[in-house]
Amino acid sequence: MVERLEEAVRTELTTLEEVLAQRTELVAATRGARRQAEAVAQQLQGLAFWQGVPLSPLQVAEDVSFVEEYRWLAYVLLLLLELLVCLFTLLGLAKQSKWLVIVMTVMSLVVLVLSWGSLGLEAATAVGLSDFCSSPDTYILNLTQEETGLGSDILNYYFLCNQAVSNPFQQRLTLSQRALANIHSQLQGLEREAVPQFPSAQKPLLSLEETLNVTEGNFHQLVALLHCRGLHKDYGAALRGLCEDALEGLLFLLLFSLLSAGALATTLCSLPRAWALFPPSDDYDDTDDDDPFNPQESKRFVQWQSSI
Repeated sequence: MVERLEEAVRTELTTLEEVLAQRTELVAATRGARRQAEAVAQQLQGLAFWQGVPLSPLQVAEDVSFVEEYRWLAYVLLLLLELLVCLFTLLGLAKQSKWLVIVMTVMSLVVLVLSWGSLGLEAATAVGLSDFCSSPDTYILNLTQEETGLGSDILNYYFLCNQAVSNPFQQRLTLSQRALANIHSQLQGLEREAVPQFPSAQKPLLSLEETLNVTEGNFHQLVALLHCRGLHKDYGAALRGLCEDALEGLLFLLLFSLLSAGALATTLCSLPRAWALFPPSDDYDDTDDDDPFNPQESKRFVQWQSSI
């Protein structure tokens, strides 16, 4: 919008001044429209407060989404690992397989450490999130001002968005709107007076009016975008999602982690007692009774010889 207005100042208004050079009063009106257009461009350029800000909300949203995706994946894999350890432990107890029980005991210790670590991390996150949600506006205002360097008037306007906080852009918007109205009236006056005497002035005037109409339409869209209502609505929805839905989900995850870690610890504590109930293994169960080199057979042979 600003670039198109500046281009119109450089081309159409310059051409119009050259065409109307014989009428000094028309040239003065054209130069007045030029000054008004330059003032509008300057005012609109001053509204771009977000230029040069190192913090990008879009980048922050992408980073949070990336971390959240892998956090869920890690938590699901941990629960799946706990389930597999419990299933193979039950399988080892059912088959009375000592080697499988030993392996699952070691795996249970590792998974138990991971489970309690996850439980501690979720508990710390829940406590920190609850502290943040007790007074989020002050923390976000201070952090945003520190990271971006924006003025407190702009941040208060967008984060609070109430009648007590005035629009920091209202003066620039009002001056720009008045300047656009003045340009429009000056172009209409030039069209009435200059076109009958200078027909070649009609083309740059029509081009200027088209540019002015597009600029006014974009200006009204800019006014709507700069209003705090839309951003504050998104900000409130984000806070509700974080402090209500996310905190509630985190508490449920904390409960499930506690139950799974407790079940795994109970299973691990019951393994020594189950081990004691296993029947003793016979080192000679797999030997063949008809084998002459069988130790049992050799012992019976020696006893038979001594009895003769």
